Amino acid sequence: MPISSPEHDPVAAASEPRELTPEELEQTTSLRAIIIQTLLVSLVIVAGVVVAAMFFKKPLTEMATWLVETFGIGGVLVGIALSDIFTFPIPPDTFIFIAATSPYPAAPMLVAICITSIICGSIAYFVGPQLQRIGFISRRIEKFRPRGEALFGKWGVWAVAIGALSPLPYSITCWMAGIYKMPFWRFFLATLFRAPRMIGYYYLFMLGWLTAG
Repeated sequence: MPISSPEHDPVAAASEPRELTPEELEQTTSLRAIIIQTLLVSLVIVAGVVVAAMFFKKPLTEMATWLVETFGIGGVLVGIALSDIFTFPIPPDTFIFIAATSPYPAAPMLVAICITSIICGSIAYFVGPQLQRIGFISRRIEKFRPRGEALFGKWGVWAVAIGALSPLPYSITCWMAGIYKMPFWRFFLATLFRAPRMIGYYYLFMLGWLTAG
């Protein structure tokens, strides 16, 4: 699907991104490489949670319970929203971990998490063209732009689905979809892939937690 070029922006133009080499281009756009990266990250997550549960299960459970009881499900959702709209320094997986290790029932938590993440992807789509005018955010976008352009150029709207499912920065993927004026409803349908990603990570955290006993 062709995507229109972003409007010229003097701030973004100040830092020209480095062109990808053919090898980097292939690595960036290869679906096989993205799947392998996603699986490796998933394995690392499970291993990390197992180690954390082996040595710090009680204090981490108490902390997660306190956070959810103090701030409620809304606190978890605000954290996810900040991550998915603004690339908040704390990744959304941190808040999914808190949700998974708390005694809060899984079903309502997961419904709320998935709806929040999908809606926030749409918000990121609309704020992306404005955020690229902010210096430090523009530099972040420019750093990701060569990789993003390669993905959008090869996969079109499916690049959003890849960003929703994989370790790629979801918020920046949504920003760039807005910057490149991808048709919104195609974009929105692609963001629905965010739901299985959030559910999958929730249960990966639970698996790691329960594996450690």
